[in-house]
Amino acid sequence: MSAQATEAVRPSPGRRRAATLAGADGMAVWLVVAALAVVLAVRSPDTFLTTDNAANLLSQLVVLALVALGQTFVVLTGGIDLSVGSLATLTAVLTAGLIDGYPIRVLPVLLLVLLLGALAGAAHGTLVTRSRMVPFVVTLASFYLLQGLAFAYTTTPVGAIPNDLAAFALLNIGPFPAIFLVALAIFAGLAWVLARTTFGRHVYAVGGDADVARSAGIRTGRVTVAAYVICSMLAALAGFLLAAKATVGTPSAGAELELSAITAVVLGGTSLFGGRGRVIGTAGGVVLLALVENAFTLLHISSFYQDLVRGAVIVAAVAVFTRKD
Repeated sequence: MSAQATEAVRPSPGRRRAATLAGADGMAVWLVVAALAVVLAVRSPDTFLTTDNAANLLSQLVVLALVALGQTFVVLTGGIDLSVGSLATLTAVLTAGLIDGYPIRVLPVLLLVLLLGALAGAAHGTLVTRSRMVPFVVTLASFYLLQGLAFAYTTTPVGAIPNDLAAFALLNIGPFPAIFLVALAIFAGLAWVLARTTFGRHVYAVGGDADVARSAGIRTGRVTVAAYVICSMLAALAGFLLAAKATVGTPSAGAELELSAITAVVLGGTSLFGGRGRVIGTAGGVVLLALVENAFTLLHISSFYQDLVRGAVIVAAVAVFTRKD
């Protein structure tokens, strides 16, 4: 990208200060994670500071981590994807229903659901870029369409997961769940893509100012479509893991995943207006949400308050990012 384009997409001083307050570098959220971990260690040392609780915590956050990672790519381009929860639900029921206990079907079904995710993402990105439709509207419509397809496929738990796949979903390698290590590798790879590749720089440029990016020779449409494809493929993979962990597919498997993913992205300091944010911040947002849920369980606090926390965080983060001089 040219120096002129880089200068044009540079945020104003007011926006830069707002980004700092929100922890746009992705590290501020980790301070909150550390503080909450200390509180839990003091309040519930016998339950929080155990290997079983740590392994359970890491295993539980994997699905959200994958969905939030994909959402980060879309939000960085200035978009949003509300369909990820429904897509995860659809791929979960398809995974269990199509495998139906046969180990030989695992790999073909995995490839099939990833292809489904890629097609869904390509459709979203194309509608946003070619038809000039608002991402919120496109993905909200897709949310209902995909959820409807999941319910059309089944309204009750369906299928069966082979023992080997179910065992892998619960396997620990040392102190770490195997699926957590898989998610960690994906996170590291895509973090490198955003930070070190031309495509990653283009993602930030499109979110910073699409018109300037276009004038600099960046194919903004292709970048946007690619971001939605990545997002939907990760949501499809999350659905596959949901089925593997539950050993069946349920039509409510991915309920509210889209809201939790957006919350994690916001917590991590990614601007909802695009162009600013880091994967390390999203990871921190995911861990913080998992710790909050864990805290509610350990301290016997009603899960109702989790929704209050999510709402308050989103409102506060949007307020910070819209600060002007």
